Amino acid sequence: MARTERNWNDDFLSYMEFIAGHENYKGLPIERKRDGTLAWIVFGKGKIGQARKRWAEDLARDFGMTVQPGVYAQVMRKIHPLKKHICQICGSSMSIYYHYPSVNFLKALNREFGLEFTECDHIDDIWEQIKESGVDDERIRLFFKQNFKLPEIDSKKKDEVIEMCESKCRKNGKKLLSPGAMSNFPDRFDGFHTYNRCCRAEQDKGRSRENLKSYTKDRRAYEYWSDGNLHAANMFMGSQYFTGVSADHIGPISLGFVHDPRYLRPMSSSDNSTKRDRLLIEDIEEILAVEEKTGVYPMSWYSSAIWEFIKENYDKHPELVPSVYRDMLKQNMSNFMYMLKIIADHPGGTLFLFEELIDSKKTDFLFAYEFDKSGNITNTTDRNFTERNINEFIRFKRIAIEAVYDYADKENRNIKQDLKDDEHNRLMDLCKMIESAENSDEVYYEDCLGEFNDLVNCVQNRIIQRVRVAKAHK
Repeated sequence: MARTERNWNDDFLSYMEFIAGHENYKGLPIERKRDGTLAWIVFGKGKIGQARKRWAEDLARDFGMTVQPGVYAQVMRKIHPLKKHICQICGSSMSIYYHYPSVNFLKALNREFGLEFTECDHIDDIWEQIKESGVDDERIRLFFKQNFKLPEIDSKKKDEVIEMCESKCRKNGKKLLSPGAMSNFPDRFDGFHTYNRCCRAEQDKGRSRENLKSYTKDRRAYEYWSDGNLHAANMFMGSQYFTGVSADHIGPISLGFVHDPRYLRPMSSSDNSTKRDRLLIEDIEEILAVEEKTGVYPMSWYSSAIWEFIKENYDKHPELVPSVYRDMLKQNMSNFMYMLKIIADHPGGTLFLFEELIDSKKTDFLFAYEFDKSGNITNTTDRNFTERNINEFIRFKRIAIEAVYDYADKENRNIKQDLKDDEHNRLMDLCKMIESAENSDEVYYEDCLGEFNDLVNCVQNRIIQRVRVAKAHK
């Protein structure tokens, strides 16, 4: 269907028909093309564009608005029947109001609560996720009051506070929140750009695609398929122990270490940013001390063989820790993520990965936790599920599989996968096993999982052997 070079999502096509036929837009000029589709986009200075302006100005006067710069956005936002806009590119729905955090506000949220959100998270969802992590409403209100410079709000409910913040940004130019869809009248019939905030990186060439892509990530533990009690760790990061500081993973999860409250420590945002994914002698010693005290294993299963090798050798060769040993873990992570992608690309692969590697973690999400300052869980209760958090585990699975493809798409990685031919052949055979299991009358993945574990260990042992050989030749 020839319109432009852009794709037009089916949900957006339905949205167009709904809006064009709604009584709120009666009299607003729009034509149909020869193929019957709506001529949604027009030239603002053209005949139809000028007619749309006159229509909006007449309506503005009916509403008692002054016809001045910005009035078109006011009118089109006021009459919009859904208050949400469908994205032309992906079909997602986003608010037409200023409900989405700016980059600077995201940084402030991370500094205060130790939680990572995205530019596409609705401010209401952000509030609820902060609360779900164990932070009370009073502290959240205080944070919003300070950042948005609000008047006294102690008696205000969440919705009232959010409305005040939204108004500050939309009417007074506060740069902390932005709309899900930008105004664009009269060029677009409904008065909003066809693509939403979610796809702006693809359509707005004035913004950095790679930077915005980074904002669409969720919690890194989901992305790296980390072991540990993920939900407890998320709650601990939002607890009182991290007020005004960042939560540091003693062992970086990007190297394969677990996301667990017992391996989190307070650290200033600047120090945490500087540390990144470095591995130091003192980190290893602290990790070993925590492991001995708590009995909680510090490394995710797919890097455990390399971790055991590091434990046995770090004190004999301390000079290798920040470079060679770190790079071993980094290489293994690249190989593991590559294997996940190949499996996910084959029939039945994603189901296998979910059932065997992720679904077992769901139990931890059924509870709420309390902690001491070291991250030890002092109390566990049944979790109170709400409309906001009931689909959190589904979101976890979605983020995990998306991250596999994002990891593979980044071409600027210093360490790329290095599977050997025999390892790659085994991986292909595994994919066939998974497909065969899926096509059987009763899906049974035990043999497939055993083969995958063996392959992962084989790849780790090759990395270990390479380091042993290199040391022997020195």
